[in-house]
Amino acid sequence: MNEVTHPGAVPWPPPGPMTFGQILDRTYKVARANLKLFLGIASVPSAALFVIFAAVLGCMIPIIGPEIAAAKASAGQAPAALPPTFSIYLMGCLFLVIYPIILAVSALYMPAASYAAAQADKGVRVTIVASYGVAWRHFWRYLWLLILPALFVIVPLAFIGAVVAAGALLMRNAAGGADSIAMFFLIPLMVLLYICVMVYFIILMLRFAVAFPASVSEDLTAWAALKRSGKLTDGAKGRIFLVMLVIYAVVYAFNLVVMLVFMVVGALGAAAALLAHVTEGSPAFFILIGLAGLAYVLMLAASTMVSYVGFTTALAVLYHDQKLRKDGLSPANLGTGEAV
Repeated sequence: MNEVTHPGAVPWPPPGPMTFGQILDRTYKVARANLKLFLGIASVPSAALFVIFAAVLGCMIPIIGPEIAAAKASAGQAPAALPPTFSIYLMGCLFLVIYPIILAVSALYMPAASYAAAQADKGVRVTIVASYGVAWRHFWRYLWLLILPALFVIVPLAFIGAVVAAGALLMRNAAGGADSIAMFFLIPLMVLLYICVMVYFIILMLRFAVAFPASVSEDLTAWAALKRSGKLTDGAKGRIFLVMLVIYAVVYAFNLVVMLVFMVVGALGAAAALLAHVTEGSPAFFILIGLAGLAYVLMLAASTMVSYVGFTTALAVLYHDQKLRKDGLSPANLGTGEAV
């Protein structure tokens, strides 16, 4: 059995919609009671990102390393630099390779985390394997669920970019090729457009905030999940925004504390190395550098996993709360869709 009633599960809140404070409190309790499970699920994308960037670094060192060595060997000459076109092609190739992998990993993680959090919020324990099994069975559905909201952003951005470019060209031609006049009008317009795009992006993300919990809980297709999320979040975007803002602030504070601890430990380690007369280029020096790099990677992984846990748990709690508000369901019937 992959799903069992959790003996130590967080008890259901009082029947009916929760207040802002109750949502935050329940998010904290559900995350704390299932922290090991949630961190285990979040470790998969963190490990994948680590492997991806390690592979990218490994590919770039053989290419850039000889150029750096040649620049150092050229006494009295300006350091050699990579051709601009080479850097552009390199970044383009890396993007084409890395982005699909990150997208695929996200398409597995998001439904797995949403499923585990939604089940935990109902007092049901699941395993890491079962959670990723749910994601794997409908992988293409969840991949499309990631791509669709991105299209809602990319298409308007492409249109705005085309309009701005056309306007710049027209103003430049009208001004007889004077770029300064065109930029005088374009810069305020671009700032205004940037603000509008950010507002649009935030509203869009709030509208689709509970799409993944809805999809895994109600077995909805990507498009149906977006429509369902839009219905559930109608009239609640302000509350959802505030909840996510608080979660972001808590995660940000946690990351600052972790970074501070890392810097203090690093400073103490550097001081100990100086007192021990560790010289640059010695075996001990490279061992310490390697340990520092490993500690930094682990710190980033911990910060990333805590961020994942906080946001996915909050979205699952919000999904159930909005379902209570919109559908009038009792907590016991949230998973079945039976009305009170």
